[in-house]
Amino acid sequence: MFQSKRPIIQIAYAVNDVRKAAEIWSKKFNIGPFYVNEHIKISNTLVNGKECEFDHSSAYGWKENMMLELICDHKINESPHNSNRSGIHHVAWIAPNFDEEVSLLNNQGCSEVLSANSGHRNGMKFAWFDPKDEINHFYEIYENTDDISNFYSFLYEESKNWDGVNPVRNVSDIKG
Repeated sequence: MFQSKRPIIQIAYAVNDVRKAAEIWSKKFNIGPFYVNEHIKISNTLVNGKECEFDHSSAYGWKENMMLELICDHKINESPHNSNRSGIHHVAWIAPNFDEEVSLLNNQGCSEVLSANSGHRNGMKFAWFDPKDEINHFYEIYENTDDISNFYSFLYEESKNWDGVNPVRNVSDIKG
């Protein structure tokens, strides 16, 4: 059984429409603002070890000490086993050493079901792991980069001063 020593910093829910879901989560739980990134550019995508296209959109918000991601898989060929279409999709953490974390997860019985780079082929690495029947959702790990740290810090700071106005925004509107 895999035991993580890393803090979970994100919980993701599978949804059909990230904008609509962000509106609902914002109203019901006072989470915001959410930043939407549609049809996220990724590269070097492998699903179940095979090259694959993966088209998804996400909305990102922050509540107290955790990021909330709302994720919609528009197209994923050969969908990974255990890929939830609703409910909890994954929990995530940042790996201090990405390759070591991949080995650790694999050696402790988790199966890597997706790996990719955000943006271009040299972008931040991320991967999903299936912990089998132990938990009914994926684990996701991120490579520790300045970009991911800055994005998480940005969301956290935005949430602290959010006044409830404009709960759903576009990632492309972020300045800087």
